[in-house]
Parts: sequence; structure tokens; C-alpha cells
Amino acid sequence: MKRSIVWILLSYSVSGLTTIPVRAQETGSEGRTSVVEPGNDLRAAIEKGVRLKAVGQPITAKLLEPVYVGEVLAIPTGSTIKGHVSAISAAPHKRVRRLLNGDFTPPKTARVTFDQLVLSDGTIVPIHSDSTVGLGRVANSRYLPKAQRPGMRQKLKGAMAPLREPNKLQRLGEAVVTSLPYHPEYIDQGTVFDTALLEPVTLLAPVQPDAAPQQASDFLHLHLLTPINSSTSTSGTQIEAIVSQPYYQADHQLLYPAGTRITGTIQKASSAGWMKRNGSIVFSFRSVQMPDGTTKDLRSTVGGIQAERSEGLDIGKEGEIKATTSTFARVLAPVSLIGPSRAVADPTLQKTAWSRAGEGRKGFGLLGAGAAQASAGTAIGFGYFGAAKRLCDAFIAKGSNVDLPANTPIFLRLDSNDPSVAHATP
Repeated sequence: MKRSIVWILLSYSVSGLTTIPVRAQETGSEGRTSVVEPGNDLRAAIEKGVRLKAVGQPITAKLLEPVYVGEVLAIPTGSTIKGHVSAISAAPHKRVRRLLNGDFTPPKTARVTFDQLVLSDGTIVPIHSDSTVGLGRVANSRYLPKAQRPGMRQKLKGAMAPLREPNKLQRLGEAVVTSLPYHPEYIDQGTVFDTALLEPVTLLAPVQPDAAPQQASDFLHLHLLTPINSSTSTSGTQIEAIVSQPYYQADHQLLYPAGTRITGTIQKASSAGWMKRNGSIVFSFRSVQMPDGTTKDLRSTVGGIQAERSEGLDIGKEGEIKATTSTFARVLAPVSLIGPSRAVADPTLQKTAWSRAGEGRKGFGLLGAGAAQASAGTAIGFGYFGAAKRLCDAFIAKGSNVDLPANTPIFLRLDSNDPSVAHATP
């Protein structure tokens, strides 16, 4: 009996020893890390509007794009970054437009610094990043053949998309508050922040055995490193970008890992002018510096770009990027003359407080709506003032320039006769 007990104990001890190397191996595989080097940027957007109060105010945003190291996914889309308002400054270039609209609030600009990365499993990783100023809502602009371009119904559906987003009551409340002549400032829902890392971040790389081969991409995803502006950039200026997502061939062969540097030049730049003449710019990328130090030629065309929705950028077939003026703004500007013109012909149309307030608000916001109650003539004057502003903005004022700050996402379409593509394809 004692001998059988001894044999049982020995067998358990031997089995326990045999499992130790296996556990050590699993721990070692789970402990593999990936390092996100300085210079990589995190593009994130806040999901809920925040009232701007003071320096130190906490800010939370979620990543809009994944972050890759080579071909390894280091930080997935949807990860959270947390930070704070690091500085608040005045924005005098916006003051005149606000005053003309009856808004006497001094415009402010907030700089935000993010210092924490929160992964999907709740892990908090400290980060050291540069402070950044938020952009407005962004939109993807891509070249589409005429047959594939959206119709009027699809354009209206896209324009109404923000109304279907969450936090409707909060956004409605913010809109009411900001219509006052003097009001608090907000960082609006959907504001995008591009923050660049200043120090490397070490993360655990997920273990993905027998992963499926990567799919080929339609576009080569870049982040612009050199700021571009159609009014200040000149022809022949060298520009640089970095690959933000790995690019695979049709045979699932990795062609350009994330972090690959690409250089190019500005071919043509046209500055904006008066009478609503908008600016445009053409640039191309022609050289690739591979991670091993070798350089390859590249033949490509800009197929798309992600920028602020308010810029209304349009992409041509040959990669020309143009600023555009809203068609709705051009149509509504002459229509705004109908109200005050009808009131001149028939002053009884302005006899109600509601109708006078409508014309007054077009010209000078809530202050105009209140002042228009004085008389029908006052309401008509404010109505014409508002119509004149719309006509000036749509047809007379200086047009918009193409402004692409650093970290702007670029979608590059590789030409079919690109030597590197032809070499990689069997």
C-alpha cells in the first residue's frame, strides 16, 4: 500500500515538472511586444460634445484609424485615449464673422494633450504626445467615375447623417445656447484630434496563430508629413508622407509595410481669389524608401483624401484637389432675397412678431430678431442685410484654399504599370 502511494506521488510530481516548460513557452509567446515609435500619430474623435471651461479639463476620444508597426496591428480602431486641455487661446481671425452674425463671444481655441491609451481589455498605457488643436468633422473625398457618383438623393442623405447621430438632445441644447449673443464655448461632438507621439510606446502584440492572409488594398494609405496649402506651397516643393497601413498585393504579398517613407513633389498650386475663385493643388509621389534602406520608384495618383467636411474638397481624375463652394449655398443665397422683397411690396407681411423675428434673425442673429420688433422697416432692413451676406459669401468673397495640415490621411492609387507592382505580381 505504501509503495503504491509513493508511485502515485512520484507520477504526479513528474507530470507537474513536464508542464512547466509548456507554461513558460506560452508566457513567452504572450509576452511578445511591439513598439510604436515616436512620430506615429493617433487620429481620434470625441464622441460627445464638451463645454470648454478651463485648462486641465479632461478630454476623452476614440481612435478613428488603427496603428500598425510594419504589418502588425499594434493599436486597433476604437481604442480610447484620454487627456486634458493644456492651453486655451483666442482666435481673432474668427471674430469679424461672428460679429456680423450677432455673436459677441470672443472665439477661443483649445489645445489638448493626451497622456493615456486605454485598450479594449481595459489596460491603461501611459503615453507622451504633443498637444494638438481639434479639427472639425472630417469626410472622405475620393475620385469616382461619373457613373458611380452619388445622386441628389444620396447627397441629401449624407448631409442629413449628422442629425441621426447619438446625443441628439445634448447637441440641440448646445445649438440653442450657442445662438445667444454671448455664450460658453464648446468642443463639438465629432471634433478630430491628430496627436503625434513624442516617446515610444511598448505594447503586447496579440498572438494570432494561423492568421488568414491579408487582403489586397485598393488604395495605399498614407499620412502626410509635410503641410500643404494651395496659397503658400509652390511648384517643385518636395513633400513627404508615411505609409499608415500595410499594403498587400493581390497574391497577399506584403509590398509596403506601415512606416515606409514616400517622397514626392508639388506639381501645380493655384491660390484662391475674389469672386469665389477657389484654390487647387496637384502633387504626386514618385519615390519609396523601404525599411531596409533601399529606394524604389513609384507611379501613383492621389485617389482620395480625408479632410474637414467644411472644406468641401473635390478630387479630379488626375489627382487634382480643388476646394469647392456648396451648391446649396449658391442656390439659397438668391432665394434669401424673396422674403424682404415681398415685404417691401406688401408691408402687412411683416405685421406679426414671428415674421419680423425671422427676417431679423437672418441678418443679426437673436439680437436682430429682437430689434426687428421695432417696425416692419427694421425687419426688412435686417432681411436684406442677411441676404447680402449670403450673396457675398456665395459669389463675391474670396474663395477657399486647399489646406492639408500634417497627418492628413491620403489615399494613393497605384498605377497598373508601376514597376514595383509589376515585379511583385506573379
